[in-house]
Formats: sequence, C-alpha cells, structure tokens
Amino acid sequence: MATEQRKKIGIDERRRLTASLLARNKTEREIASELGVSPATTHTDIVALKEMSQEFVHDLAKSDLGFFFQQSINSLAEVAIEAWNIYNKPDAEVPVKEKLKALGIIADCSIKRFELLQAGPAVMAMRSLEGRLEQVEGNQVPR
Repeated sequence: MATEQRKKIGIDERRRLTASLLARNKTEREIASELGVSPATTHTDIVALKEMSQEFVHDLAKSDLGFFFQQSINSLAEVAIEAWNIYNKPDAEVPVKEKLKALGIIADCSIKRFELLQAGPAVMAMRSLEGRLEQVEGNQVPR
C-alpha cells in the first residue's frame, strides 16, 4: 500500500509539473524529456489533466457560482460605501492624502463592479448549463 501511495504521489507531482510545462508552451516530447518519462506517459498525463479540467468546469457549473458572483458585487459596493464615508468626513478629521486614496478605491470598485457586471451573462449561462447538466444526469441510463 505504501508503494501505491508513493506511486500516486509521484503521478500527482508529475501531472502538476506537466501542467506547469504545458503552460510554458512545451511540447509533449519536451515535457517527456524534461521529466524523464516516455512520450506515451506524458500523453496519458495530458489526457488526465484535460479530464480533470472538464470535471472542474462541471463542478463549477453545479456550484453556487451565481451566489458568489452576487456576493462579490455586494462586497465591492460595501467597500465603495466605506470609502465614500472616509472621503465625506471633514478635512480636519481626514487628511487630503487619505481622501485621495479613498477616491482611488472608489474608482477601482466601480471598475471592478463594471467588469463583474459585464461577466453577468456568462454567469447566467453557467446557471443555465447547471440546469441542463442536472436534466442530462437525471435522464442517464445506468450501464
């Protein structure tokens, strides 16, 4: 069992390295050479990484993505409110430099909220995919 566990840890580490090398645009042959494994092993690892990525996307579609999306928008709004509170305090309480920083935070929050709202249709599409996945999974016939 210890050998199996070491082998699995070895595979996981090799796949992590494979993913890192893929991100650096290395070819399968270059990866195999660098890791000291056969090109067939590298190909198998890449196929496994792709399957894991598909599972991740599937799990993400089934998650509470919409909830976290809304929470992110709400959090940015709260940060902006606090920054406005700092900005609106009398000059005697808050130095001008701090007020300028607050304005910068407000601007950053506005930009980020806009970016999130632009992504909204993608989030809604993910929710729609989640519903479709549930329908498909519900209609699957056991093999």
